[in-house]
Amino acid sequence: KNLVLENLNFVGGRHFLLPESAPILEELLKALQTNPGLKIEIQGYVCCTYGNEDGFDFDAGTYDLSVQRARAIHNYLVEKGIDSSRLRYQGFGGSRKIYPEEQNEFERSRNRRVEIKIISK
Repeated sequence: KNLVLENLNFVGGRHFLLPESAPILEELLKALQTNPGLKIEIQGYVCCTYGNEDGFDFDAGTYDLSVQRARAIHNYLVEKGIDSSRLRYQGFGGSRKIYPEEQNEFERSRNRRVEIKIISK
């Protein structure tokens, strides 16, 4: 089962984290530092799309916002000293929505998420 990183939020339409996301990112970093054998996949998801479409990334000018967001987490961890061989990332766009028919901001925020899949311990 995947671990959902609660309160890990990005600027809308962009792959930059909001400042309040720093503590969650630090927890992930500490978990990787404490468990040197841990290998993970960072999985990005977006809301507000139809079907399996990905979101538009205003900074990159591409329709791969979920990938760019997962990559941003990956790059942060590598910059903090985590070996990139322990990490991989993937974007899933609007597929695998928790709420397929988003009705309100709560449902959109739950679909707009990053999950961590443990590959090996």
